[in-house]
Amino acid sequence: MSFLFQPEEIDKIVTDEMGKMKIPGAAVTIVKGDRVVYTKGFGRANERGDTVTQKAAFYIGSSSKSFTAMAIMQLSERELLNIDDPVVKYLPWFTLADKSAAREITIRQLLNHTSGFSTYEGMKVFNRDADESLETITRHSRYFRISRKAGTSYEYSNLNYVLAGEIIQAVSGMSYGEYIEKNIFQPLEMHNSFASNDKALRYGIASGYQPIFGHVKNTKYEFHPAIIPAGYLVTCADDISHYLIANLNGGLYKGTRVLSAEGMDKLHTKSSPASDHYGLGWFDYGELIHHGGSCENYHATMMLVPAETWGIFVHYNINDNISGAFVKGSFAGGETVSYDRIQSRIVNYLTQKETLSPIIATAGGFYPKMNTVLALLFILIAGLGTAYCTSSSLLLPVLITCNIVLPAVLLKFIPRVFKATWKAICRFGAGYGHAFLAVPIVLFVFGILKIILFL
Repeated sequence: MSFLFQPEEIDKIVTDEMGKMKIPGAAVTIVKGDRVVYTKGFGRANERGDTVTQKAAFYIGSSSKSFTAMAIMQLSERELLNIDDPVVKYLPWFTLADKSAAREITIRQLLNHTSGFSTYEGMKVFNRDADESLETITRHSRYFRISRKAGTSYEYSNLNYVLAGEIIQAVSGMSYGEYIEKNIFQPLEMHNSFASNDKALRYGIASGYQPIFGHVKNTKYEFHPAIIPAGYLVTCADDISHYLIANLNGGLYKGTRVLSAEGMDKLHTKSSPASDHYGLGWFDYGELIHHGGSCENYHATMMLVPAETWGIFVHYNINDNISGAFVKGSFAGGETVSYDRIQSRIVNYLTQKETLSPIIATAGGFYPKMNTVLALLFILIAGLGTAYCTSSSLLLPVLITCNIVLPAVLLKFIPRVFKATWKAICRFGAGYGHAFLAVPIVLFVFGILKIILFL
């Protein structure tokens, strides 16, 4: 018996999970072949309570990387660049502390995350001034560090796509935003999509939310335009359906070609023996082609099921990177925050089997447990610190170990665990990130107090 798509089943999945996970707003689009079969918004777009529609604009996080990769492939097909050329051919000033290493990195290695740049190095961009341009940041490449030889292994890094964005500018003679709008958004009739934050704000972007210690709060952050190629394009469910159709149909949308079928296949296919799954801007899982995206307070996920010509996109005006670091599902290498249950259930419904199984767990019990652990930790630190400060003796080994060495280790170690700078941790993990930072600071303060009181 053939599968009969029923829109109300998608409605049930989305509303059920949004209620369980306290998601303020979301929008879903589903395409089959070259047709849009479902597009709908749910919940609230902002503090005023405006309803999310299929035209509501959200940041789509690292799903933006697929657009940057498509732009590079377009330039390749126009013979303006070769993706196997070294980066320095197009950015002659590009260098690293190890100049020979810089000459080895190719455009392909940027796009498939085998350049040698680490996840941590990619998050350091958030430490820079928010008003710095893409070109300004990439011209500081001499401060970038690689953690391994180019081409030898995979590690996801936003820095790869920041550099790819600058290559697009250098080769095309346009700004990154102008190029994307002219060569992807316009031909795909993506009229409510933006590669400029100013344009997105004028259009009216949905407010972003985060669970702060489990309580959903509206949050705002300074915008870094230099990271747009890696994770800050803006689009809506209506528009992204056109993009999904082009990806499923060899680069064609309503007779307009944005890329050759061969070029599209290269984007979707694993691109290096050093990477298990990454193609060029997409994760290649064979049956499924996928890319998720996480900003501080927005989340998105795109998925293609080529054999059955399904395309699915879900985006939310909320993100939860903290529970996402602990609540994992079976979709290794893709985004695995708890909100992806919606994506998983939709895919399983469309394919009529457990394509994504087990479905990613909810984070329902995470916050009470985490809050309890943190409360007990701070009570313990406060109790021991107070007892030590009020004691009559100064135990130098204890002071050095607990109030100097341990805080220093934590300040250095925690960012390495989460593969992000402290600034990025506090942005993407608001609440808990600040609590993690407070631990070494409090320990250090107790040490200073002890010295003052003893003297």
